[in-house]
Amino acid sequence: MAKAVYDQFILFGDSITELSYDPNIGFGFGAALQNAYNRRLDVINRGLSGYTTANAVIVLPKFFPAAETARVRLMTVFFGANDAVLAPYAQHVPLDQYKSNLQKILAYPATQGQNPKILVLTPPPVNEHQLQIFDAEKGFPTPSRTAANTKVYADACREVATAAGYPVVDIWTALMTAAGWKPGQPLVGSKDQPPNERLASFFTDGLHLTGEGYKVVFDELMKVLRATWPEEDPEKLPMMFPHWEQAPK
Repeated sequence: MAKAVYDQFILFGDSITELSYDPNIGFGFGAALQNAYNRRLDVINRGLSGYTTANAVIVLPKFFPAAETARVRLMTVFFGANDAVLAPYAQHVPLDQYKSNLQKILAYPATQGQNPKILVLTPPPVNEHQLQIFDAEKGFPTPSRTAANTKVYADACREVATAAGYPVVDIWTALMTAAGWKPGQPLVGSKDQPPNERLASFFTDGLHLTGEGYKVVFDELMKVLRATWPEEDPEKLPMMFPHWEQAPK
């Protein structure tokens, strides 16, 4: 038999992507995608904890495979949670630079050369009520992030992806909606508003996601993927190797 090379589904992002395989969480969108595409695609975790889009534009060329090495069929770009940290934190990336960096990631020549189907995920909201404890444990001045500022970065992410013609997986809106928020209302998650138990259930610390939060991410991602490219639904893709009854002997 000729050597079989699986097409790749690369998950590119920060700690929210990196931790999406953590068994201690119980459910992660990365692990769920790996399960969904089992025997069909190789799902590659390229989540890098603490990274911003400023880091991402530097490291993308260092791991993105050449066309002769592997075919990247699908890809997620999931940055902004760290970019949105408030100045003077070292991770802070000004909004205009964040938008420019996203544009560079989406226009990276090797990526364009392979022409993968790219899904752009907005950064999720934050819960300031939980973040206050997280910041104190880390020795950070409070606040490190705010609900309002994170929304600005989520809006910018949506704007850049739409202008570039890429489908948006609106994680910010999906989680806020699941928490009972409606457009025009004060932001749940802000310390100016009462604590929201449903929103809190999506986070371990106000920033990183629980299994419940990741389930919302996975469901929203699959909804957008199936609506945009129904042919990439894992249930419609053939297995690389046949069922055992038809396996070569």
